[in-house]
Amino acid sequence: MNTAWQRVRWTGLLGAGLILVFIGGLVRPALFTTVGVTPLAPVYSDLIAILAAGEAQQMGRDPYEHNPLDPYNRPHVYGPWWLVTGDLGLVRGDAWWLGSLLALATAIAGAGLLAPRSKRAGLAAAALLISPPVLLAMERGNNDLVVLLLLAVAAWLVTRRPWLAGVASGGLLLTAAALKLYPLAALPALAARVTSRGRALGWVALTAIGCGGVLMLSWATYRMIAAMAPEPLTIFGYGAKLTYYVFLTIPDQRVWLLLGAGPVLALVGWQAWKHRADMWRLVPATGFHAACYLAGGLSWSLCYVSTISFPYRMVLLLLPAAHWLAVNSPPAARLQLGLAMVLMWTPAVKEHLLTLSADESQFTGSPVAWIALGVEHAVALGLTASLIVALTGWGWRRLIGAEGDQRTG
Repeated sequence: MNTAWQRVRWTGLLGAGLILVFIGGLVRPALFTTVGVTPLAPVYSDLIAILAAGEAQQMGRDPYEHNPLDPYNRPHVYGPWWLVTGDLGLVRGDAWWLGSLLALATAIAGAGLLAPRSKRAGLAAAALLISPPVLLAMERGNNDLVVLLLLAVAAWLVTRRPWLAGVASGGLLLTAAALKLYPLAALPALAARVTSRGRALGWVALTAIGCGGVLMLSWATYRMIAAMAPEPLTIFGYGAKLTYYVFLTIPDQRVWLLLGAGPVLALVGWQAWKHRADMWRLVPATGFHAACYLAGGLSWSLCYVSTISFPYRMVLLLLPAAHWLAVNSPPAARLQLGLAMVLMWTPAVKEHLLTLSADESQFTGSPVAWIALGVEHAVALGLTASLIVALTGWGWRRLIGAEGDQRTG
């Protein structure tokens, strides 16, 4: 059977499936709730907050103060580059078409990234793309989707032959970093270009200097937003800090949490050790899949170890998934794919197993709920640790070892 046709077929079905489920959730919010997405009125509320900040600045208000133009009176908590929306004349009323365009672009880019070539790969890709974090990001019109699109295009451009494509790739990474800071971690993705080690390192360093210059121009603002950036201290968040807080501050449920986390960590550790050679060599030295893996894996890992993120930050995992779903992927890739699939569906589990207490001060649930929460934290930790090992292996081989000067692949 024609492989190219199968790829086009499954990619089209995947993108169309995401759009249909998204529209279904907008029409019938109960569908969103079923998969662990809590709808927030109005739709595209995160996008509206950014547009409201741009409007506020045009009116002479301080966008970094609580903003009455926003439905939830939220201050602007992102970099100053987002405020260009006001300069462009965009207002809250434009959210409906901007948000819809962002959702459509996400479906196209996500399906194109995963590009399944078979029914089995198509089902795995659907589990990642048509998942609670992606649907939540689309429903909110969250700007992590903008970062995802920028990183995906940058990864594609960096592997093109013309030198202008490499320049454009660096420019997109610089833009992503100026918008949300954490894409600074993705700069090594520029070294996935097929070129010598010296040139790769030089291009990464040059782009890093450019990013530093841009950040320094608004350093006071970036310091302020770093301090006020949302860090949700809720069990519906994700990150190493949250894992620490959960196990430290909920002693009554610690036994159940450990019962969930322990076996998962043991199993993941055993599989990772068993396939340690595959894990070390998992990421290709150069090429599109390498660039995607580096951009998504590094960005996710930085967010996981440094802060607490809402579920939609998991959209970054779609980038390394392009390599996980590749033909003849090794066992280490299948391990990471399985962990990512489980992690991206944990919001649905929590939505149905945990309930707010009567005074709305805390979440409660049966022992099964807390065991499931322990499993979730172990899966997130195991996936992130395996990503870091694979990324370290790439860094050693590409930047230090014998593969550093390869010009093909």
